[in-house]
Amino acid sequence: MTIRSDRRVAIIGASGIGKHHAKWWAHAGADVCAFAGTSPESIAKTHDTLTTLFGFAGRGYTRVEEMIEVERPDIVDVCSPPPLHARHVRAALESGCHVLCEKPFVYDPALSRGELMDAAASLASLAQRRGCLLSVSTQYAAAALSFARIWANREPVAHYHGHLESPARNRPPDPVRVWVDLSPHPLSVLLKLAPDGEVLWNTLDTRFAGYEAIAKFDVRRANGACLHAVIVTRNALDPPLNVRHFKYNGYPFIVEGQNDESGVYRARIETPDGDHIEPDMLHASIVEFLRGEPVATMDESLRNLDWMLRIRDTAREAAQ
Repeated sequence: MTIRSDRRVAIIGASGIGKHHAKWWAHAGADVCAFAGTSPESIAKTHDTLTTLFGFAGRGYTRVEEMIEVERPDIVDVCSPPPLHARHVRAALESGCHVLCEKPFVYDPALSRGELMDAAASLASLAQRRGCLLSVSTQYAAAALSFARIWANREPVAHYHGHLESPARNRPPDPVRVWVDLSPHPLSVLLKLAPDGEVLWNTLDTRFAGYEAIAKFDVRRANGACLHAVIVTRNALDPPLNVRHFKYNGYPFIVEGQNDESGVYRARIETPDGDHIEPDMLHASIVEFLRGEPVATMDESLRNLDWMLRIRDTAREAAQ
């Protein structure tokens, strides 16, 4: 399935990460025609932000359903709070729109893993029935493709280490919140490393405390080989506030960002053998979505959610 780059895109929630989504859709040639916010005041502020970012000339709405009905977008990008993802994805799919949804795919702390997985599977099934493209924006899956090119012709990866940190932003310590927010990214890299892998759940060791959530476990490949994974997620109180470090068999990939000579933000992957300049990972994900080839497949997205929730539940049980 190929989606023309000039398609009309509507954003649900464009004041946070959604404004970066909107910028990259526009950069990729799409027509960002509208966004949905929570109040007239927030809409006015977001409209100004998007206009400054890329010359947005569309409209803001307080009702998602009205936005979809009036604007009739080809693509809806869901960047609303996670408890609203399922509702917003369903509304877009039922209107025949292709959907890119921010991670986590579906999430509500009041719901069980089974309920959340049923909701996610239902949305995946709806997308298939409607002939719509549906993908989850775990943008570090794009980084994994860059890592694979750098790693080419080396030995198979037997040890994977993913370490992400983001600012605490005055939020109280809550390791489950940290895990749910950040772990889909390193899990997406792991799923690219071991697309045929299954977690050996009896090997899982978790340490959730304060602003930190760590999981260690083994993944068995279809050929019988095992990959040992360590995933560290943390909210930082002191610099560096943003950490994006990955290791394959101890070989580090440090992901930073920089503007190129044209002022376009790009990813810089630092390795012992030199730096590699790549497209921004969110930008790359949006370009691939428009090509009809999402970086994270639906199967990977469902497994990502399942692994994230299983590890969350194990950590909760250990704390009781």
